Parts: sequence; C-alpha cells; structure tokens
Amino acid sequence: MHVRPCFRLSPHHPIVLVWCTALFFATLGNIALWKTLWSVMDIHDLRSALFFFSLPALLFCLFNLLFTPIGVLPYVRKPVLAILVVTSAACSYFMLHYGVLIDRDMVQNALETNQAEMTSYLSVPLLLTVLLLGALPSCVLLVMRTGNSGRPLRAALVWLGNVLATLMVLTAVTFAFYKEYSSLLRNNRYIREQVLPLNVVRHTYGYLKSSYSAKAQPLRAIGEDAIRIPGKRPRLVIVVAGETARSQNFQLNGYPRPTNPYLSQKDVISFRNVSSCGTATAVSLPCMFSQMTRSQYDGVTAASEENVLDILQRTGASVLWRDNNNGGCKGVCDRVPTDGMPPLKVPGLCINKDGTCHDEILLHQLAARIEAMPGARIEAMPGDGLIVLHQLGSHGPTYFERYPADARAFSPTCDSNQIQKCSNEALVNTYDNTLVYTDRLLGKAIDLLQTYADQRDVALIYVSDHGESLGEHGMYLHGTPYFIAPREQTQVPLVMWFSAGFADNARLDLACLRHAAGTGSYSHDNLFHSLLGLFEVSSRVYRPDLDIFNGCRVPLAGLLVHP
Repeated sequence: MHVRPCFRLSPHHPIVLVWCTALFFATLGNIALWKTLWSVMDIHDLRSALFFFSLPALLFCLFNLLFTPIGVLPYVRKPVLAILVVTSAACSYFMLHYGVLIDRDMVQNALETNQAEMTSYLSVPLLLTVLLLGALPSCVLLVMRTGNSGRPLRAALVWLGNVLATLMVLTAVTFAFYKEYSSLLRNNRYIREQVLPLNVVRHTYGYLKSSYSAKAQPLRAIGEDAIRIPGKRPRLVIVVAGETARSQNFQLNGYPRPTNPYLSQKDVISFRNVSSCGTATAVSLPCMFSQMTRSQYDGVTAASEENVLDILQRTGASVLWRDNNNGGCKGVCDRVPTDGMPPLKVPGLCINKDGTCHDEILLHQLAARIEAMPGARIEAMPGDGLIVLHQLGSHGPTYFERYPADARAFSPTCDSNQIQKCSNEALVNTYDNTLVYTDRLLGKAIDLLQTYADQRDVALIYVSDHGESLGEHGMYLHGTPYFIAPREQTQVPLVMWFSAGFADNARLDLACLRHAAGTGSYSHDNLFHSLLGLFEVSSRVYRPDLDIFNGCRVPLAGLLVHP
C-alpha cells in the first residue's frame, strides 16, 4: 500500500522532459548522423539488422545520462535544453549541406566569427532548418508542464533509478554488440564528431578551457638572443597570407586553366607540394608564424608565446600587419603595428553588403606606409622591413563577393551562398575567379616592390592558410579534422618572387630553389625559420633544416654560411 505511491511517476515529472529531449536527439535531432550511419553500415543478416536498431537505444541512453544532471536543476533545465536543441539544429544544417564535422576547430571558428562571416551563411534553408529542427522542438520543451520532483527522498530515488536503469540498458546493448560497435568506431572515427549535441558540448568546453588557460598565462618571450645581420642594402619583404586557396587550382602548379595570368608572366617560383598546418584559419595562421611544427602545435602555447614577427621586431626590423580578413589575425599581430582595412571603406573596394572589402584594399596607401619605414630612402639605410598582407581571399561560401566584376574570367558563376545547389561548373568557375583576383593582387604587389628595387632588396612570399573543398567526396568549405581532411583542404600554394638584388645579396641560387620547389615537400612548418633565414637572424630557435633557403645559398668563401 505504501510502496506504489513512492515510485508512482507523474506525467509532469521533470524526468519526462529529459526523456523527450533524449528521444529527440536519438532521432530527428541527429539526421546527419543517421545519414552517415546508413551509408557506412552493411545490413545483410539478422544480427546486423539488430545492431542497427540497437543504435537508437544506445543514443537514447547516452543522451539520458547527459541531460539528467540538467533535468535536476529546476530553473535552468528548460532554457539549457532549448539552447542545445537550437544550436544543434544550426549545426545539423552545416553538417547536412556542407559535409562539415563539429570538432574543436569548428567550434572555435563559430565562436570567433563576426557579423560579416555570419551574414555570408544566412539563407532560407538555414532559417527553415533552425525553425523546424530547433525553434519548434524548443517551444514544445518550453511549454511542457513540469512540476517539482516531490519529496527529496522520492526525487532522489526516481533520478537514481533512472540512471541505474539507463546504465543497465547501455551495458547490455554494448556487450551484446561490442564487436560491431568497436569496428564501427575504429573504422569511422569521425562519427563521434557528428553526435549532436555531445560534440558541441565537449568541444565548446575544450575551447573555453584553453582560452582561459591562454589568457591566464604570461606572454613567453622566445628568441631573446636573436641578432639580425644587416645586409648590403635594406631588405623589404611582403608576405601575403592567403585565405582558402588550394594548390591544385593554381595555374603555376599545372592547373589547365589560366588562374595565374599575372604571375605566369613574372619570374616567380611556385612550390607544388606544400601542406598546411590546419584546415581552418584559427589554427593555420598562428601555426605558420609560430616556432611550433604541426605535430607540436598547441593553441594555448601559440596564444601565450611570441612568434616570428616579435623576433624580427625585437632585432630592429620594421614590421607591419595589414588585415582584410574578417576573422582577424588570430592573435598573431597583437604586438606589431596593424592596419585594419575594412574600416577605411575605400570607395569601389568596399562594396559588399556585409561590410567586407576586396583584397586590393591591402595595397591602399601602402607606398606611404613603406615610405614611413626606416630605410625607405637610400639616405636612411640600413633598415629592414616585413609587411604581412592578410587576405579575405577565396573565403566561402560567398565566393562571388570576393572579386570585382572585371576579375570575372570564367562563367557561368555561382552567385549564391547555397553553393551545394550550384552546378559543379559554376561553383568551380566562381572559385577560380577568386584565384584570378588573388593573382592580380600579387602581381600589383610585385610591381609596387619593384619601384623600390633601386633602394632596397625586395621580395614577396605568398602562402595560403588552408585549402577548400568544392563538393569532392560530398564535402564543401573547410575545417574538416586534419586526420580525415582531403588534399583539397590541406595542400596550399606557396609562391615566391625575388628581385635580382635580393637574390644576389642574400646569396640565393634561384635555379636551385626552383628545382627544390618542383621536387621537394614543404609545409607551414618552414615559414618561421625561412623568414629568420631571409633576414639573416641568428638565434637558438632558428632551425636550418626547416629553412627553405638554407640548401640553396651560394657558398661564401668556399663555405655554406648559415645565419
């Protein structure tokens, strides 16, 4: 008589809210996951069919365990669960339409984005997905009646019973199909990055934790022993940090289309086999200017440690960063003079509705900035300078906004952010047009440098931060976890140009360098040490084996001299 009321469960008990949310995420809330599971699983007999149908039970149990601590909290459970549902709906859209995975880098990209980048993704399908898979289920959760959990003992027994029962079912399912689950996860490691909202919660926590750790640490100086040897004439190097350009679409690297009409007419050196440090700007940009290699790279360390710009500036070289990328410099330029270009709103170059500008704005009044550098005029020698131009480049999905009308070399084009709905021809045409425009920017930058060739030794280095998928393997954009990322996202162009004076005074054998560019394998790991080598900086942090130019320096007095 007294046992039944103790375990009687009211339909308005908060645990029902938890179960409904868990059921939603085990089914409709994870459409992208189910799409993947259906494609990778082979249902050929009774056991494989039972294994497939065990997946919803497994997911329900996992979500039930995840949401139970939230369900216990009386005032925050509904808002928190609703936020998870809406956030997951937005993630589902990108997973379904672009083939992206939600890992830590993707979470970082989302949390560090700005209005312009967010606007570029807005579309009717996105809004409908958020409405149907996010807003409507959230409203259902918010209007569900939930009373209190009853007496403390009864409440504790209900919640404890829920956890124990869930663990029993989870254990039974896991043991019954241990071999199948082990094989599925071992052969398809990326699946864990598709389980909403587990991936969002886990990686958001990781990102926030690392961000806090980075801010809590003092800045660590590196290369404090650095000494820069002045050359016969002041050196001026422009590094163009590209955005989303992939190597295979560069005419200089054998692409059959004329995507490099300017550079192909200049005496440049193009490296054909270059790997990026990451598949997103948030990783690649800090990494390429850091002393860490890709295998060593750690975001917290990069955020709390000096980079090559700091070392060069400490040795007395003038350093300038000009930024046209709406994602910013990711902390790389925090301690050097910086020009933010979009706020200038230069007529004819800043015409996009989202406030972004075409990349030629990076050259706006650059000559005046160079003239202000020490050593700009011959009587002011010596004085070396490094200028970094950070592009908006080929950032999608609004490729059609990345170039002016007169750079439209290929048509038809995909003039929409719904790139997955465009024909492959139109999409590739639009992307290639962004590369043609980048080529024009690089050509004009070289022309500008040549005007200083009588006063300085001048050079240009262009390297992209990562590549881009254009529908290959059902993937679009970038940001795929590196261990499964296709070559389209990890192989990037690296192009160099040197004035005759620079090559002579730096003892660079350009024929040797051109041969190395065609036959060797390089990566973002090389940039840090190659820049130190170009400016003849001696330091314990300098590694000759990672300096691209080290093996192509002409011997001096019978010896190969390393900086």
